[in-house]
Amino acid sequence: MKVKKAKKTKTPIKFSCVTASQGDVQLALFSADAKQLFGIVDINRRDPDKKKGYQRTLSLARVNSVVKYIRSKKPMPLSILVSFDDATLSSDGTLLTVPNRKNAGWVIDGQHRLSGAFESNQKIDLPVVAFLDLPVEKQVEQFVTINREAKGVPTSLYYDLLPQLPHAKSDSKQSKERASDIGNQLKREEGSPFFNRIVIMTSPRAGEMSLTNFVRKVGPLVSRKNGKFSLYTELEQRKIIDNYFRALTHVFPRTAKEDSPIFFQTVGFGAVMNVLPTVFDLSLKRSKGFTVEDATRLLKEIDDFNFDQWREMGTGTAAETLAGEELRARILTRVEAEPGAEATTIKL
Repeated sequence: MKVKKAKKTKTPIKFSCVTASQGDVQLALFSADAKQLFGIVDINRRDPDKKKGYQRTLSLARVNSVVKYIRSKKPMPLSILVSFDDATLSSDGTLLTVPNRKNAGWVIDGQHRLSGAFESNQKIDLPVVAFLDLPVEKQVEQFVTINREAKGVPTSLYYDLLPQLPHAKSDSKQSKERASDIGNQLKREEGSPFFNRIVIMTSPRAGEMSLTNFVRKVGPLVSRKNGKFSLYTELEQRKIIDNYFRALTHVFPRTAKEDSPIFFQTVGFGAVMNVLPTVFDLSLKRSKGFTVEDATRLLKEIDDFNFDQWREMGTGTAAETLAGEELRARILTRVEAEPGAEATTIKL
């Protein structure tokens, strides 16, 4: 019987440091060789299809720019912000001991600078600021605070990270969180018109839309304060939106099958979402529900509507408002029913 040899634990790495306290958070400030630091922290990139991690995908162009910058012998004084889970401080706060393993810490900010320094194959020390034992939700909060307005950080990513932030949130944030959850669910549902159409990490290609645009229009509708669909559960809200777009694709198949359907372009999506409350109310009055069949029957009243003209309206809020009013007017002209009362239980 072979006896497995126990893996040798690598000697921990020690950094001379100074410490600082901010509120209930302790920071350690030190310098580290880029190669050594790169070996013990994860560049925890955000994967668009997973619920873990919080970093955006690395831009190779930005990494290469850092490589060239460092190889030209120019200084890079900005610090790398990391978080260590199992690091320990000496009693006098002058020595930081970090486990010598590849995932001892996570990079919160400065992943491009660190990756570029590593790829440069140059000897370079980097200033480092380290959080000690910072909870994951606080790491996310730090990432959002630092990067929300930075170039290259998709606003969609901010919305996608909201569920991991601390629970004290404004109505606006809660609405965006709910809209983000709905969008993320719809993009995963095979058969939904939104399947694989909503993108988080990349710019939308033909036939795709950004989570930012989805949240922009859905958020106000699900707001707890005054949203049209505030009285419904998340599942019901998702079904309302999905049923509406399924009905649109049934009634206007030619438009829906185009390489870049107007329904998923910024102006088109904004316009049809502006009209959704009207279609919803009319369907409740007519059919006591908002199933795909209910919405389809109603929209068939305007199956001769030409969406091609929307492509000539330009961009911006004014364009989507004009397009939406045009569609709403056509519906109200054709459908003989007044908007019905709000209902909390409907068939979907």
